[in-house]
Parts: sequence; structure tokens; C-alpha cells
Amino acid sequence: MQTPPPEPHGRTDPRRTWRIADDRRLPALEPFADAVRRHEPVVVRETRWDTDDRVLAAEGVELLRSDAGWSIDRGDGPVPLAPDLDGGDGGDGPDDQVPRDAVEVFLRGRAIRVDRVRDTSTTLVDLCTLDGRLRAEVADVRVDEGDPDTALLRSARWWAVSDGGHTGTVSRAAERALADAAEPVGAGSSPTIGVRPAPLRRSSTAKRPRRGTAAAALREVLRSLRADLVAVDPRVRADEHESVHDFRKVLRRLRSVLAAYRGALDRGATETLRAELAGVSRIAGVARDAEVLRDRLFRTAARAPDGFVDATTLERIGAHVEAARVAAAADLRRALRSSTWFDALDHLDELVHATPRGPHADDAAAAFAVRRIERERARVATSLAGGTDDLDRLHEVRKAARRLRYALQAAGDGPDLGKRRLGLLEQVQERLGEVLDATHATAAYRELAAVAAARGEDTFGYGALATTEHATLERARERAAKVLARLGG
Repeated sequence: MQTPPPEPHGRTDPRRTWRIADDRRLPALEPFADAVRRHEPVVVRETRWDTDDRVLAAEGVELLRSDAGWSIDRGDGPVPLAPDLDGGDGGDGPDDQVPRDAVEVFLRGRAIRVDRVRDTSTTLVDLCTLDGRLRAEVADVRVDEGDPDTALLRSARWWAVSDGGHTGTVSRAAERALADAAEPVGAGSSPTIGVRPAPLRRSSTAKRPRRGTAAAALREVLRSLRADLVAVDPRVRADEHESVHDFRKVLRRLRSVLAAYRGALDRGATETLRAELAGVSRIAGVARDAEVLRDRLFRTAARAPDGFVDATTLERIGAHVEAARVAAAADLRRALRSSTWFDALDHLDELVHATPRGPHADDAAAAFAVRRIERERARVATSLAGGTDDLDRLHEVRKAARRLRYALQAAGDGPDLGKRRLGLLEQVQERLGEVLDATHATAAYRELAAVAAARGEDTFGYGALATTEHATLERARERAAKVLARLGG
């Protein structure tokens, strides 16, 4: 009677592993199961990519390529990578493309190459019942690792046993046999080769500011914001949902904190960085405006009177708006590959690692924060005094309130700085943002109507959308006026 093929099963994590010597042989497993199936060894080559000075290793990041494709390991295990949206640089094969966008925030235009080669040979042994049901699986794994241009650096071998959740006599017997055969090399030990190394530490001769000083406090804030920035940068390059919005928030926080706490660090260095961030922020703003217009198009059409915006017009406008968003997103990705952006990242790193001192670097952090926040409050009051009827003035008020809010949040758990008004400042930002979004949408639909009219198309639907947005604008201005009155009170 022919034995049926084994039932389909997925590989499970091993229940136990053993480090063994390279010349150790698997014990006989036939006494423990009705059927033992030995698979042919499977060899997987994995290459690690980095710059000559190993900037990715310094960040604790591994860019890996194997037969399964590209992946990135940021510390929680490899995650598959999709190709860059705009293509990438050639890899080590004629049809290969290195997905740089996932790590370009660290590479910043530097060349990348293979700096480590790892070959993993795995031989699986299935222990099954007569009817083909899997009861245990034994893996014999060997890893050889080295530089691409040198001899082998190190190797390791280990056994592992898994039972797929079916703990029974077969798996227990196999485990005892493996443990006996592995002794005394290190039963129960885990393999060390192939384990992701800790980030390299870069040596620095810069003197760190003293704890409790203005320079030290600002450095900690910038270090946190840098982490946020390098996390969101790859998302923008991948055109993920809400990534541009999150990116702009980090840029605004950086610029606001650098401006609010001028004097803690070298002003020349901070102002250079603010100018570089401002240029990228403007491009990101265009991309975000295009996203907002796309996302609110159907909501605006739903608020228009029934029948005023037909499906054909809505489809035509939707295609135009999405094309504008795609183009704006591509412009932003190009900006993130520019020398301006790379220089900004370098200058941010310099502020965090070198911490160039400003005239108030040694001031007590709490007292310095009190003085600077008072200046920001005065700036908000001045912007309110200039009037809020003009949209440009509203924008200035919004920027002043936002900078005060970010300055308060950056101050940490220091003295009472009036943080009870943080909620109000956030409302100001939201309400004035609604005004500006509605203004932008109204103008955009009118511009689209002019283009459509030039092509001889019916513009009634465009006008209905513009009118609907204008009504939204008026309501938003009323809500903004109420919250501004509270801010000035």
C-alpha cells in the first residue's frame, strides 16, 4: 500500500534550538516516527548592503537582499521592500534595482555596495505518521558569513525542532535525541551568527552640554524630532496615506522649536537649517494642498444641491485633481533626493551630535524656556493686533499660535508656562486650517472652471463646487472668529 503524501503544513517557529559543532551528525530519527522524510538542502544567499563607511550600520539598520527579494531590518526583524516608486539604482544583477528610498534618509546620495555575504543551508527532516500527518520537524541549519572580497569570516551550525503545536511522543522523543547528540556543545543555546548586530557607535570629539542647560534641553528635543523625521521620510517616498501630512508636522515642529529657542545653539547653524527646511516645506505644502483637495472633493459634491454636480463632471474633476496630486507628490520625492534635503539632514545631525553652542547655551533650561515662551506669547498678541479680516493675516496668526504651541510642548515638565491653553492653541490651528483649506478649494474650483471654459466645456458643476466651498469658508470663518476671541481674551 502506497503511503499518501504528507498533509500541507506551514513552517512553525522552533520550540528549541541547539548550537552544535560543524562536524556533528543528526541522530537517527527513524525509531521515533512511522515515516521519516528527508528533504534536499536548501541554500539561501543573503547579502547586506551599506556604504563604505557603514552609515546604515551606524543607524542600526540592515538593507538585505536574498532569493526572496529585498528587505529591511530596523531592529524588529526583516520586512519585505517594494521597488522604489521612481525606480532605483542598479544592483548586482541586470534586472535588479536597489530600493534606496527606504534608507535614503541615511544614505543621502552615497554609493552603496554589498558589505557582507551570508549563505544559509537548511536541511529539513519531517517526522510523520503512516497516513502522512506531520508530528515533528527537525531543521539542520548551517550559516557561513563573510565579506564579499575576502575569505570566510565565521560560520555556525545549529539544530532546531518544531512540532506545529502537536506536542506528543514523537516530538518529545526527537527533542531528547537531539539534546543527547548535541551535548556538550551547548544544548539549549541560541545561534549567535546571523543575529542582527547592535548599531555601530560613531566616535565624537564634541563636548556634550551639561544636563539642565538650555543647550542640553534643546538637543534632546531635536534628537526626538530627528527620530520622527527619519521614520516618516521613507513613508513619503512610498506615497503612503497621510505621510505628507505627518512629514509637514515634523518639519513645522523643527522650524518652530529652532526659532522659539534661538540662542541655545549657534544661531548661524540653526538659521541655515531653518532655511533649508523651509524650502522643502513649501514643496510639501503644495503636495498636501493637492491631497486635501482630492480628499474633500466628494464631500463637497455631497453638500452641493442635488443634481448640480453630475457624475461626468465629478469624474473629470476627480481625474484632474488626482493627476495634480500625483505630480505634486513626485515633485516632493524629487526634493527629497536633492542636495538641499541632504544638506538639511546633515545640518540636523550636526546640531544633535556636535551641539554647537549659542550665547545662551549654559542658561538654566527652565528659566530660558520661560523667557522664550513669553516672547512667543507676545508674538501671538502682535499678530492678533494686526487684524484677522485678511486671509494673509489669519495665516500669520495661525503660524504664531502654532509656534507657541510647539514651544510649550518642547519645554517639557518645567515650570508652569500656561500649558492649560495648549488645547485652545490646537483649536486655533484647526479652525484657521479649515478656513485656509476652504479658501484653497474655492480658488482651485474656480481655476478649474476657467480651464474648462477655455476648452468649451460646461462649467456649471465647477461653479456649484466653488459656491459650496465658499459657503463652507464663511462658516469656518465664523467658528475661527469665536476661537480667536478666546485666544485674545
